[in-house]
Amino acid sequence: MRGDDRARGGVSAIFHSQVCGTAVNNNSNQPAPTLVGIIGRFTRRRAPRASRPSRPPFAMRAAVYDRTAVEGVRVVTRPPPTAPARDALLVRVRACGVNPVDAKGVVGDKLPAFLRPLARRALDGTIAGFDLSGVVDRAPPNSGFAVGDEVFGAVPPFRGSFAELVRVPLHQVAKKPASLSHAQAAALVLPGVTVTQLLDQHGFEPGQRLLIIGASGGVGHLAVKLAKARGAKSVVGVCSAANAAFVRSCGADAVVAYDAECSETTRDSSGGGKEREIGNETTTPDAVVDELRRIVREDLGGHAFDLVLDAVTSGDARDAGFEYERRVRSAGLVKTPANGADAHNYVTIGSRPVGWVLAAIKRVTGVNLFARGRELFWIRFPGCASDLAELARVCDGDASASGGRTSVAPAIEATLPLTSEGVAEAFRRLHSRRVRGKIVVEVT
Repeated sequence: MRGDDRARGGVSAIFHSQVCGTAVNNNSNQPAPTLVGIIGRFTRRRAPRASRPSRPPFAMRAAVYDRTAVEGVRVVTRPPPTAPARDALLVRVRACGVNPVDAKGVVGDKLPAFLRPLARRALDGTIAGFDLSGVVDRAPPNSGFAVGDEVFGAVPPFRGSFAELVRVPLHQVAKKPASLSHAQAAALVLPGVTVTQLLDQHGFEPGQRLLIIGASGGVGHLAVKLAKARGAKSVVGVCSAANAAFVRSCGADAVVAYDAECSETTRDSSGGGKEREIGNETTTPDAVVDELRRIVREDLGGHAFDLVLDAVTSGDARDAGFEYERRVRSAGLVKTPANGADAHNYVTIGSRPVGWVLAAIKRVTGVNLFARGRELFWIRFPGCASDLAELARVCDGDASASGGRTSVAPAIEATLPLTSEGVAEAFRRLHSRRVRGKIVVEVT
C-alpha cells in the first residue's frame, strides 16, 4: 500500500470513529466523545418547544343553551374561568339548583312571545343556571373566605352556574349552612332568597297570616317553611290533592286542594290535629274560595290574610283560567290596611310582559305603578349575600321559631347528573309543571 493510501485510510478511520461513535479514549477505557454524540446532546438540549409532548389544557363540563338540542340545552367542554378578581371567588361546583327561569331560557315570560325566539337565539352557547353550592378553589385576600370553604350562592344572569368551575361575586355568596348537603344548599338559593326578600319588602312580622298559592312548588314549599320559621301565626297553602300531605309536612296549618275529586283535609290552625273533610266531589273555583272563607272565619277568627304569595299566576296561558287574584280579592280574603295605605299585599312572582316593565320601573326609580293592592316581585341578586347568610342561620337553627334545621331544608324531588341527558330531563320536568319541591343537578 502506498503512503498516500495509508494516510487516506487513517483519516477515513478517524472520521468513521468520530461520526459512528467507535472511537476509544487513549487515556482510559471509556469511549471517547464522538461527533454524533456531541451533536445529539446539543440538539436534545436545544430541542424546540413545539417538539416536546404537551399536556392538553384543562377543560370543564358546562351545560349551555342550544336551540337545536333536546329541551334546548346540552353539555359541552369549555375552558375554565381564569383566576378571580378582587371581588369574586372561584368555586368548584358540587351541585346546582334548577329553576323554571333556567328552563325558560332566562327571559321566561318577561318578553312578548314574538321576541322570545330572538332572545333564545342570542342565548345559544351561554351557560345555563343561577344557583350553586360548592367549595372555594381560589379566594382574593381579605375576602372572608379561604380555599376549601363550603359556600352557596348565585352567579349573575347569563354567566351560568351549570359548570364544574365558576366565578361568583362576593356580594352573591355566603358560607353554606352546615346542616345542609350541597344539593340542599343549591336548591335553597333562588327560592330562599326570593321568599326572604319578598317577606322583608312587604313588611312581614311574626304573628301574621299568609296564604300561599302554589304551595308545593320550589318557591311555594319554601315560603311555607320560612314563614313558619319566622313566626307566622298561620300559613294556608293551595295545591293539588296529590301534594296536600306534602305541603302539610312543610308546616302549613291548613291546605286547600284545587283539583277535581279531591278527598283531602285541612288541619286546624290551633295545632291540635283536628281535621275536616273538604269533600268527595269535583271541586270548582267557588269550592276553593268557599273553603278559604271557612278557614278565615273559623280558624283565623275572621281575620283576612295579611299577605298572599301567588306562585301560580304567570304569563303562561295555562294559568289564565285560575284567576286566583280576582277570586281571592272578590271574596274579601286579603287584608286592607285600616289607614287606607296601599300594602300591595297580593304578590305574584310571574306575570305578562307588562308586569315586568312595571317591576323594572320600580326597581330603577322606586316608583310603584302597580294597581292598588297588588305587585309583581322581582328577585334582586346583587347584594344577596346578606339574605344567603340569614338563610344559613335559619337553616342551622339560629333565630328560627321552629327549630330551622329540619323544617327549612328544601325538599328535592330528583337529583340528576351534569350530562346532556340529565340537564334536559331536569328542564323537561320543570316544563311539565308537576315538580314537587326542587330539582338539582349534581356535579361529580
